[in-house]
Amino acid sequence: MQLNPTVVARGLIKHWNYFSHHIIASPGMAHPMQACFEEAYVVMGASRTMPLLDDARMTAIARRFNGRMMEYQGVHYPDMLDMGYGYNMDEKGMVNCSCVADNASSANGMLEGVRCFPHLPENAAVLASVKRFIDHCLNNYLTDKGVMGVGVLNHKVNPDGMREYWCADALFASTLIHYADLTGETKYYDAAVPMIEYIATFDYKNTLWAEWTKSAPQQILLYTSEGLVAALASAEMKKRLKVPLKHVIQFSPKADPEERVPAMAPNLVEADLKSVSADAGDTIWSRLQARWAEFADWLHQNQLADGSFEHPANDHFRCYEPGLAWLLLEAARGIEGSAWLESVAAKQLRFMAGDGGKLYYGLRANDFASGLALLSFSTAAEILKQRDPAVWEAAVQGVFDRGEDMW
Repeated sequence: MQLNPTVVARGLIKHWNYFSHHIIASPGMAHPMQACFEEAYVVMGASRTMPLLDDARMTAIARRFNGRMMEYQGVHYPDMLDMGYGYNMDEKGMVNCSCVADNASSANGMLEGVRCFPHLPENAAVLASVKRFIDHCLNNYLTDKGVMGVGVLNHKVNPDGMREYWCADALFASTLIHYADLTGETKYYDAAVPMIEYIATFDYKNTLWAEWTKSAPQQILLYTSEGLVAALASAEMKKRLKVPLKHVIQFSPKADPEERVPAMAPNLVEADLKSVSADAGDTIWSRLQARWAEFADWLHQNQLADGSFEHPANDHFRCYEPGLAWLLLEAARGIEGSAWLESVAAKQLRFMAGDGGKLYYGLRANDFASGLALLSFSTAAEILKQRDPAVWEAAVQGVFDRGEDMW
């Protein structure tokens, strides 16, 4: 199944319509959404939507977000970005949290604005702000093998159990790669290498908070895949990753052999992630490819008939799922051998464009889920417009002609 222009146009315009009327589009509010990292995904989607619908207000969303991130940088902790929450301090004056992972999502939103709108006069300042954040993290939260810790959490820097953190490594590695792409500062590709090895060899079934079984695999798949896909799609990273494993994992569990478990979904052959075995190779690049193959396999086998995925143990975590189509499509267009994933993404987009997806994910009500959906639909639309601009234009015009489809 390939992407359907009408389905994608309907989904994109519904979410564009929602966010173009949302408080996020108002220049008068300092904090349109509490969690800045959640807002960052709206910014990424809006940045991609501007040329698709020729709406300059989407540019304004990105510019205001970047301006606010720069203005409030350091409000939590020196050189870190504002998170929109976690301001409470302990008796020593230490902020509750200033996490590398959430900050990295915000930084990725900032970088997407620079990438999509290279003409903006403030871009040099935006890049300088992101560099300040990046350098702070590299100087303060790394292990001696170059793996990223959680940052500030529960009033402590890298507290026990969090000296290495899978989510921080995945999202921060993505920031490093995108920043290096935009600036040509190649040392940041080098800094990402141990973090990519870490997320390619880490045991996601045995984490401190047991996210895989207690919350949702979708959360791990979404965030980790940001780093995996960014590295796999980068020629610069490929050159650096074709080296022997450095065995960077020190404090967190490595992936060891585990027993198979019964199928959990109708089309599931194997529910657990496979172990990283000898035939996966001994280079970082080969392990990275093997890990992405495992993730892609899970998404393929656990997709249900309606286009959603095996339901999470805690339904609160379904809000992460609308972003999966975005990463599947990034892989389909940027990673060799991943074109088949367009079919998985197309099924999910069909679900999200209709009332079933609206109800299940809380689209146009839950802002995080909606922002991720906007990013997924805008990425699909980019692909379709590149394939056939006339077909894409006809699909968009058809949705506008049927105004009810906007709601």
